[in-house]
Amino acid sequence: MRLDRQAVLADKSLLLLDFDGPVCSVFAGYPAPTVAAELVERVRGFSPRLAAELGGETDPMRVLRAAAEALPKHTVDRIDEFLCRAELRAIDTATPTPGTPDLIEAARRDGKTVGIVSNNCPRAIAEHLRRTGLDAHISLVVARPYGRPRRMKPDPYLLIRALSSTGTDPARACFIGDSVTDIEAGRAVGVTTIGYANRPGKA
Repeated sequence: MRLDRQAVLADKSLLLLDFDGPVCSVFAGYPAPTVAAELVERVRGFSPRLAAELGGETDPMRVLRAAAEALPKHTVDRIDEFLCRAELRAIDTATPTPGTPDLIEAARRDGKTVGIVSNNCPRAIAEHLRRTGLDAHISLVVARPYGRPRRMKPDPYLLIRALSSTGTDPARACFIGDSVTDIEAGRAVGVTTIGYANRPGKA
């Protein structure tokens, strides 16, 4: 990942990164569509009608969000737990994003705080950071709150928590994400937001 940090980060004290994409490809070896299909089958045990509506969905986060809109809280907790376990399995074959360690190191050298703000499970994030040694350079992780998928991005909740926990004014923060929901969340809180296009056609 290449970034003109002199131009974009010069007046920033906090660099926030989405996890899946900017830090690593979580589902590189355990594809997201496979996880989504397995999650839909888990939903089927609670609501065949909802599972039918979700047939063909390829994004496990959308499946979880749909479950939260339609099913009781205790059921959503069980589906969230299933997804967390799938994400932990996926971490075994996740591929690091080239250049991100250099970006983090450069930001830290400049005296900036670096954090993760992600819709992914916090346990999966922690495991990847530990395995790659990035945990020594990441000051905070604000991830999907268990059983509360409505708080995932594009809801600004996670970014607000990151800003609040570090006492950072939005104007002094930069957020890098690879999805429309990341951009929407960043704009909602007023942080400088950079879209990371990690494959052709994604710009």
